[in-house]
Amino acid sequence: MILSISGTPGTGKTSVAKALAKKLGWALIDLNRLARQKGLYSGYDRARKSRIVDLKGLSSEVRKISLARKNLILDSHYSHDMPCDVVVILRTNPRELRERMRKKGWNGKKIEENIEAEIMEVVREEALERAKTVLEIDTTDKKPECIAEQIIKNLKLKPKAGNLSL
Repeated sequence: MILSISGTPGTGKTSVAKALAKKLGWALIDLNRLARQKGLYSGYDRARKSRIVDLKGLSSEVRKISLARKNLILDSHYSHDMPCDVVVILRTNPRELRERMRKKGWNGKKIEENIEAEIMEVVREEALERAKTVLEIDTTDKKPECIAEQIIKNLKLKPKAGNLSL
């Protein structure tokens, strides 16, 4: 199974993906790192001062990896664009999300762009267009381990022995 952890930046994807991978004993793929390692970029966005990921090339890499690994967790705000069986969309109250982004030192324009994306449910809508199974989870005031357990329970996944405290 390929499980995508997606959502607006700042919703806790990486923390939840790490906790989930640990509880399940599954391989975790940081798509940003994979794109960097493989040089999978299609351009540069000057306004956002960031590289544009080659989603088609990255999807091909994910398919290759999935041939060697039975169960994978994909982590990125665009992981719902990858081949996957289930998409978990993490959501956060915009007030808390804004505070998380401020603590990360993001600039005001980037923060407001991402808050707007969260309010407009951009990632959710994209995921619903592409995925058969989409699970939405609110991460507001919740610890990553608790969210990971909620995902396991909702998707009826089997954790590694001794890794669940439900």
